[in-house]
Amino acid sequence: MKKTIFRTFFIWEYEKEEKWLNKMSSKGWQLVNARLLKYVFEKGEPNEYIYRLELLDKNPKTSESKAYVNFLDEINIESVGQCQNWIYLRIKSSLGNFSCEDRLHSNLTRIIRVDDLFQYARNMTLCLVVASFAFLLICGELNLSTSLGDFLRGFFTGTGIGSSVMSLIMIPRMQKNRKKIKQYIRELSVNE
Repeated sequence: MKKTIFRTFFIWEYEKEEKWLNKMSSKGWQLVNARLLKYVFEKGEPNEYIYRLELLDKNPKTSESKAYVNFLDEINIESVGQCQNWIYLRIKSSLGNFSCEDRLHSNLTRIIRVDDLFQYARNMTLCLVVASFAFLLICGELNLSTSLGDFLRGFFTGTGIGSSVMSLIMIPRMQKNRKKIKQYIRELSVNE
């Protein structure tokens, strides 16, 4: 018996997504396919598999990523889905868990990559804000009073305000990520 669930997880919620997948496994629903927002489960034994998400360096379709996924398959870690550079992995519970040290390295790598994406988004947002307000200053100096000028002023005002709000929303999320990075580094140094 199969069951399809549509659910949204944001990029920074990968731990929450993993917990949800493992909770579904504990109820006997095993993930067999995952894509953007879509999860396909098949009824099986409770806790048959343990799930983990991994963020690849490159697109899963590249030969380097394919070789890595093939290597995982050789050591009984199965890839059951992908979304952008994220892959959904599972291992039979009877074979053991993903190792603790690998888990810490993986978590640190993922959180740093997520932080890099936040930095990129922040920089793009800042560029939009600066470009919007620069355009508004130019429009003011040129005294554009046509309907096109009014439209452009409105558009760039909205873009500037929207980008500013987006930056303010991202700041707390970025701070949480930085704390997680420090936490994982401390855990790694204690384990080594």
